[in-house]
Amino acid sequence: MQLGSRIRARRRHLGLTLKAVSETSGLSVPYLSQIERHQANPTVTSLASIARALGVNLTFFVPEERHETVVTRRDAHTFLHLQELPYRVSSLAGRGTDLQLEPLLIHIQPRFESPPNSHLGEEFLHVLQGHLILTVGAERFELGPGDSAHHPSTTPHAWANPSEIQTLLLWIGTPRLF
Repeated sequence: MQLGSRIRARRRHLGLTLKAVSETSGLSVPYLSQIERHQANPTVTSLASIARALGVNLTFFVPEERHETVVTRRDAHTFLHLQELPYRVSSLAGRGTDLQLEPLLIHIQPRFESPPNSHLGEEFLHVLQGHLILTVGAERFELGPGDSAHHPSTTPHAWANPSEIQTLLLWIGTPRLF
C-alpha cells in the first residue's frame, strides 16, 4: 500500500477528519489531502508530525521488510503492577520492535468501576471469566464469559465488574502501552 493510502486508512480508522489531523500535526488541510491523494511527498519532519497526530510511530507508515515473530511462553508472562490501577495486568507479548498491538490479560477485582477515559487507538476485549459492564459513549453492554467487544478508544469508555468474583479479560489494543 502506498504511503498516502496508509495515512488515509489510519486517519479514517480513527474516525478523524483532515481538519483534526491538521490541527494536531500543524500541517495544512490541503497539504494533507495532497499527501493522501499521492500528489505530494511529505518530508520526514512532516511525516513524523502526521504519525504523532495519528498515534503511531513513524515506522508505521514505512514498514521494514523484515517481520519479527515473538513467542511468549505461558510461564514467561510479565506482570505489570501499576499502583494507580486496582487490577493486575499480565503482558502476553514480548518486546518485539515495531509491533503495534498490545495483548494483555487483565484481572479486575470485584466491585471495581473505572472512570470514563479516551485515547488514540482501538480496543478489543474478550471476557474469559466473570462479568463486565462496558460503557462506550452512551451505550452500556453487559458481557459474560465468551462475550467480546471491539471499539475505538477515542470514544469515552469505562469498565465495571459488578460481581463478587474476579473478572478475567483478554484485552488487545493499539497503540502499545508498555
